Amino acid sequence: MPVVEDTGEAMVRNGDTVFHQVPDFKLTSQTGSSVTQSDLDGKIYVANFFFASCTDICKEMSANLLEVQEAFAQEPAVKIVSYSVDPERDSVEVLQAYAKTYGADANKWLFLTGPKEQIYHLAREGYKLPAMPAPSLIPDFIHSDKFLLIDEQKHVRGIYNGTDPDEAERLITEIKILLQERKKDVN
Repeated sequence: MPVVEDTGEAMVRNGDTVFHQVPDFKLTSQTGSSVTQSDLDGKIYVANFFFASCTDICKEMSANLLEVQEAFAQEPAVKIVSYSVDPERDSVEVLQAYAKTYGADANKWLFLTGPKEQIYHLAREGYKLPAMPAPSLIPDFIHSDKFLLIDEQKHVRGIYNGTDPDEAERLITEIKILLQERKKDVN
């Protein structure tokens, strides 16, 4: 019988680490098209959670993701996926405007919206991040300032402070390492 130990983010099975996989989803992008996890098959991507009306950390995070987009503009194997934690207000049109503000390339950087329960479940259970309505009279949301690096097998390979430009640089470096690993596997 295999020995399995759950360490939170990964399980150890018979001495080998088995990383948690991000589950499937079906959401709508800023272009109005449907996006599923299978659309990211074979891709390395950076995931984060935000909302367009955020006046705080989301702006810093989006500016840092723009740096990631620019670093991999010519690399089709790298994507960015930003999930809205405010789907009631973040319509396709709102996401389009937000994407335009940051110069997001719709082929590289996806802004996704959909059923609130699905997005919050994906944040908490899929990515192991907090996402919930904040207890106040003003609509606001508790969400993470983290970027998550997801490999081609949909495993979380790294977590970064999305508001820190140095962490964005570390993320870019680690994406390059994953791309090198990918090229070695192809050869």
